[in-house]
Order: sequence, then C-alpha cells, then structure tokens
Amino acid sequence: MLETTIDISLILRFGLKCLGIFALIFLTAVFTPKMAEAIDKWKAKHFPESAEKKKPGTKEKYTVRSIYELPPEPEQPKKKAVVRKKADKNHKS
Repeated sequence: MLETTIDISLILRFGLKCLGIFALIFLTAVFTPKMAEAIDKWKAKHFPESAEKKKPGTKEKYTVRSIYELPPEPEQPKKKAVVRKKADKNHKS
C-alpha cells in the first residue's frame, strides 16, 4: 500500500505563503489611494495647468477612493416636462 504523509512544515510553509500573498493584496488596496493622492499633489505642484482640467460633462473633480469606501450617491437628474401635442381627430392630412 502506498501511504501518503504530509509534513507539518509543508503545511505551515504553504499557509504562510498564502497569508503573505493576502497581506500584499491588502496593503496594495490600502495604500493605492494614498499614493494616488500624493501623485496628484505632486502633479498640481509641478504642472499647474493640467491640475485644473476636469473631465467633460462632470461637475466635480475626480478623486481616488479606497476600495473600502462607499461610492457617493449619484445625483438624480431633474426630468424635463414633456409637452405632447393633442392629435386632432377631425384633421385630414
């Protein structure tokens, strides 16, 4: 019979590698918005003409948020009143 045994050290190494990968993903998710904010400040300082540009059709400046922050609630656009012309039943075209 073929017996398979798994060493405890192998399980520990595998578990620690998995935890290390998860830690890297977490740190990347937490520090990316902070790095983006620092880059935006640097760009505003060194390139003031590009800092004032906004995306067309937007009212606010784009900001980088953390993946743990809730997105802002979108503004509901005001509906315009639609005027419908009444059909004339007696009118012949």
